[in-house]
Amino acid sequence: MSNHNTEHTQNRKRSREERKKMMVRIVALIMAFLMVAGAAYYAIYLMTLPISATETVDTSSLTDSGDVPVRVGLTYGDSVTVGFEITSEGGFTAGIAETDGDCGFTPLWDLAYTKVSAVTDGNLSKQDMTYSVTWNSANAAVGGYHVQVDCDRYNRSEFTSLFQQAAKSMAAYGLDVIPAYVYTGYTMRIGDFASRSDAEKWVDTVKEVFPEETVYVTGASATSVSVVHPDSDKILFEFDCGGEVELGICAREDGNGNTYMKTPAGNIYDGVFVFARHNNGTVDGVALTNIVSLEAYIAGVLPYEISNTWPVEALKAFAITVRSFTLTHKGRHESSGFDLCQNVHCQVYKGAGRINQTVLQAVTETKGKVMTYDGKIVTAYYASSMGGTTVSAKDAWGGDVPYLQAKETPWEDYMNHANAFWIVEMSPEDVAKKLRSSGYDVKGSVTDIRIIEFAENSTYIKKLRVTDSSGGVIEFNTTDSIRAALQPKIKSSNFVVGRGSVEYAETTVSSSAKETASRQAQPQQTAAVQPEPKQTKATVQSTETVVYSREQYSKDFGYTDLYNYHVLTGDGEYVSDIDFSVTLLTGDGIQDYERQDIFVLSGDTAEAFTGGYSDERETETEPETRPAEPETEPETTKPAAPDTTTSETVYKVAYAENKNNFIFVGKGWGHGVGISQYGAYDLAELGYSVEEILGAYFEGIKLVHYSAVAG
Repeated sequence: MSNHNTEHTQNRKRSREERKKMMVRIVALIMAFLMVAGAAYYAIYLMTLPISATETVDTSSLTDSGDVPVRVGLTYGDSVTVGFEITSEGGFTAGIAETDGDCGFTPLWDLAYTKVSAVTDGNLSKQDMTYSVTWNSANAAVGGYHVQVDCDRYNRSEFTSLFQQAAKSMAAYGLDVIPAYVYTGYTMRIGDFASRSDAEKWVDTVKEVFPEETVYVTGASATSVSVVHPDSDKILFEFDCGGEVELGICAREDGNGNTYMKTPAGNIYDGVFVFARHNNGTVDGVALTNIVSLEAYIAGVLPYEISNTWPVEALKAFAITVRSFTLTHKGRHESSGFDLCQNVHCQVYKGAGRINQTVLQAVTETKGKVMTYDGKIVTAYYASSMGGTTVSAKDAWGGDVPYLQAKETPWEDYMNHANAFWIVEMSPEDVAKKLRSSGYDVKGSVTDIRIIEFAENSTYIKKLRVTDSSGGVIEFNTTDSIRAALQPKIKSSNFVVGRGSVEYAETTVSSSAKETASRQAQPQQTAAVQPEPKQTKATVQSTETVVYSREQYSKDFGYTDLYNYHVLTGDGEYVSDIDFSVTLLTGDGIQDYERQDIFVLSGDTAEAFTGGYSDERETETEPETRPAEPETEPETTKPAAPDTTTSETVYKVAYAENKNNFIFVGKGWGHGVGISQYGAYDLAELGYSVEEILGAYFEGIKLVHYSAVAG
């Protein structure tokens, strides 16, 4: 073949290859475009979802369901912002909110807008829909100076008529008239100017229009809150009563009769939003408190502390638990002007967005009920899971509480609940660093961690000794001080620990045990003494090879705390707050996922996908029969452990990847005192009633309406 033919053939090959490459590029570009377009479509779809009755059930029955208002802090302290936006399909009503006593609300002015922002009074600049205080008048999107016309001698009807006339008169000059309420009555504020001198230019003109009224220039106040339209920056209403009472805003009824307000985080609230100026010397902004009735508050806690998909008896048990906790902790944040915060420090509360018929049923059917002991409402502590046993309040924090004693919870299937079983590896340096961040004086690294004593009748560690590389020793003497010092990786003090490796036990509740207990459970038992079953116990031991594989332990290592995850979005960093479930948009549409079904792959969880290893241990099966404890009083709930529980215990060894590291194997998530959320779920699944569930965790309690409790 000639050189010319060879060159021609090579050119044709190159031409075909180039065409193939070109086609690949074109296909890739098309795929990329479709992905971007699809993502944009779903983003637009999600952003345009309306507030509608389909998002929540009708909760109007909860609004006036009692004489106990609850003040919940939503933004406070360093979390306050210069402006806070809310939306409502039916518009809003602004008024006077009293934050003590019965927390009354007096309507002042209707706002016919579906979206408003409560902002600090003053010159405000704006960037990316976010307001900031500015000292540069040229940058002001909202002005802090006005020409004021005192109108406090008029009632609301008279003021409304005067305002309408003023709006027409001042429109001829291109000036807006702002309704306001200052200290003792209504007033009009005309124009929003960036400087006092600009406002003063209009005083004479305004006096000509209102010759019989007092007219002068007013500036920004340290206690005033303005309501603006976030799109036009127009001031809609201003309120300043010097902090004696605060600005309250509630939603007007929409076409479906709902009065919901929606926040930028997508949470939906009922009740009254209270906006108050907060300036601690570092941050000057608007604090937000939600005042809501007791029963509406309970309903707004349940779907976030537990799941709204759980059995109704579990939801009832937690309605009573949450109500008891609420009434014994009202005023916990009194120094900040509210009762309870919205976070795990008190109880997770995010409003009405996840209330469904099951939640509504649980709250309605337990309306007003609380647990009492010796005539007083109990301090009803609870935690996510316990890991087979609870711990007494005495061993957790000190101070004996009769109804908060350690109890075995053999029905709790902790091996199959999220974060209820965990394995954590930490280097000596990491343990020392964690302890130092918790305020402990640790030199160098940690050389030894030794369990000295377990809590009474519990597997929680009461005394733990930690030695550092300088010979210094730290001793913990309460169970919860151990958890607090080592969290969030160490989720409870119900653990074992070793260097390089540690032996531990896994206990699972068999399906046959659940069926047996379910058959023997007697919901709504009478006060009659139950026959005492014969005590039996059998132990079967066998030797087996326990293999640790990535398939078996991907969940154990991979489950992670999804609270406060930082996510980057087109608008910047967003802090997520995934509770028991999260709604995700998938190829099959909008789906609800339980938290235990969500796996996060990170540097800390990647080890879940490493290879396995094996160890030969003994397997022990313990069918155990327990007597049912008789009830002596109809009003008293007694421990309701399943009459027969069958569990399988497997002993294993966990190995650290680095033999010099500490390996922790733990059970449970939380302080371990009181009632277990997942344990209540397990009992409800077995068919137990709300009275039996509560009696299984709290000693000697009675269920009564809170109004019957003295004091």
